[in-house]
Amino acid sequence: MGDSAYSFSLTTFSRTGKLLQIEYALNAVANGRTSLGICAKDGVVIATDKKLTSELVDVAHVHKVELLTPSCGVCYSGVGPDYRVLGKWGHLLQGDKPNDFG
Repeated sequence: MGDSAYSFSLTTFSRTGKLLQIEYALNAVANGRTSLGICAKDGVVIATDKKLTSELVDVAHVHKVELLTPSCGVCYSGVGPDYRVLGKWGHLLQGDKPNDFG
Protein backbone atom coordinates (compact mmCIF):
# COMPACT_ATOMS: atom_id res chain seq x y z
CA MET A 1 0.00 0.00 0.00
CA GLY A 2 1.56 3.34 -1.10
CA ASP A 3 1.36 6.78 0.44
CA SER A 4 -1.68 7.60 -1.69
CA ALA A 5 -3.79 5.53 0.68
CA TYR A 6 -3.05 8.13 3.38
CA SER A 7 -3.78 11.27 1.36
CA PHE A 8 -7.58 11.36 1.73
CA SER A 9 -7.71 13.22 5.04
CA LEU A 10 -5.99 16.20 6.61
CA THR A 11 -5.45 14.36 9.88
CA THR A 12 -4.29 10.98 8.59
CA PHE A 13 -0.54 10.48 8.85
CA SER A 14 1.32 8.31 6.34
CA ARG A 15 3.63 5.51 7.43
CA THR A 16 6.54 7.96 7.24
CA GLY A 17 4.79 10.40 9.60
CA LYS A 18 3.80 12.98 7.00
CA LEU A 19 0.49 14.73 6.43
CA LEU A 20 0.26 14.38 2.66
CA GLN A 21 -2.62 16.84 2.16
CA ILE A 22 -0.50 19.55 3.81
CA GLU A 23 2.44 18.71 1.55
CA TYR A 24 0.18 18.87 -1.52
CA ALA A 25 -1.08 22.28 -0.43
CA LEU A 26 2.45 23.60 0.14
CA ASN A 27 3.50 22.36 -3.32
CA ALA A 28 0.52 24.16 -4.90
CA VAL A 29 1.50 27.38 -3.12
CA ALA A 30 5.12 27.00 -4.26
CA ASN A 31 3.96 26.63 -7.88
CA GLY A 32 1.84 29.81 -7.75
CA ARG A 33 2.74 33.05 -9.55
CA THR A 34 3.26 36.52 -8.16
CA SER A 35 0.39 39.00 -7.90
CA LEU A 36 0.64 42.56 -6.67
CA GLY A 37 -1.94 45.18 -5.79
CA ILE A 38 -1.08 48.84 -5.23
CA CYS A 39 -3.60 51.29 -3.79
CA ALA A 40 -3.14 54.90 -4.88
CA LYS A 41 -4.99 58.07 -3.97
CA ASP A 42 -7.26 57.91 -7.02
CA GLY A 43 -7.28 54.21 -7.98
CA VAL A 44 -5.81 50.74 -7.73
CA VAL A 45 -3.26 48.92 -9.89
CA ILE A 46 -3.33 45.12 -9.99
CA ALA A 47 -0.60 43.16 -11.76
CA THR A 48 0.03 39.44 -12.08
CA ASP A 49 2.41 37.13 -13.88
CA LYS A 50 0.77 35.33 -16.83
CA LYS A 51 3.20 32.53 -17.69
CA LEU A 52 1.56 29.38 -19.01
CA THR A 53 3.10 25.94 -18.68
CA SER A 54 1.79 24.58 -21.97
CA GLU A 55 1.92 25.87 -25.54
CA LEU A 56 -1.52 24.32 -26.11
CA VAL A 57 -3.24 26.94 -23.94
CA ASP A 58 -4.54 30.01 -25.79
CA VAL A 59 -3.22 33.06 -23.91
CA ALA A 60 -6.18 35.18 -25.05
CA HIS A 61 -8.60 32.98 -23.09
CA VAL A 62 -6.72 33.01 -19.77
CA HIS A 63 -7.91 35.84 -17.51
CA LYS A 64 -6.12 36.28 -14.20
CA VAL A 65 -7.85 39.56 -13.29
CA GLU A 66 -11.64 39.75 -13.38
CA LEU A 67 -14.23 42.32 -12.35
CA LEU A 68 -17.05 41.15 -10.09
CA THR A 69 -18.70 44.59 -9.95
CA PRO A 70 -17.62 48.00 -11.27
CA SER A 71 -15.95 48.61 -7.90
CA CYS A 72 -14.79 45.09 -6.94
CA GLY A 73 -12.38 42.76 -8.72
CA VAL A 74 -10.31 39.65 -8.08
CA CYS A 75 -6.91 38.41 -9.15
CA TYR A 76 -5.45 34.93 -8.81
CA SER A 77 -1.96 33.51 -8.65
CA GLY A 78 -2.54 29.84 -7.97
CA VAL A 79 -4.45 26.94 -9.45
CA GLY A 80 -6.89 27.78 -12.26
CA PRO A 81 -9.72 25.42 -11.27
CA ASP A 82 -9.72 26.84 -7.73
CA TYR A 83 -9.95 30.34 -9.16
CA ARG A 84 -12.89 29.40 -11.38
CA VAL A 85 -14.79 28.01 -8.39
CA LEU A 86 -14.10 31.09 -6.26
CA GLY A 87 -14.86 33.44 -9.17
CA LYS A 88 -18.20 31.74 -9.77
CA TRP A 89 -18.97 32.01 -6.04
CA GLY A 90 -18.04 35.71 -6.12
CA HIS A 91 -20.36 36.34 -9.07
CA LEU A 92 -23.18 34.52 -7.30
CA LEU A 93 -22.59 36.49 -4.11
CA GLN A 94 -22.50 39.75 -6.06
CA GLY A 95 -25.74 38.82 -7.79
CA ASP A 96 -27.46 38.19 -4.47
CA LYS A 97 -26.30 41.38 -2.79
CA PRO A 98 -25.23 43.95 -5.42
CA ASN A 99 -25.75 46.93 -3.11
CA ASP A 100 -23.37 45.61 -0.42
CA PHE A 101 -20.32 45.99 -2.68
CA GLY A 102 -21.01 49.28 -4.42
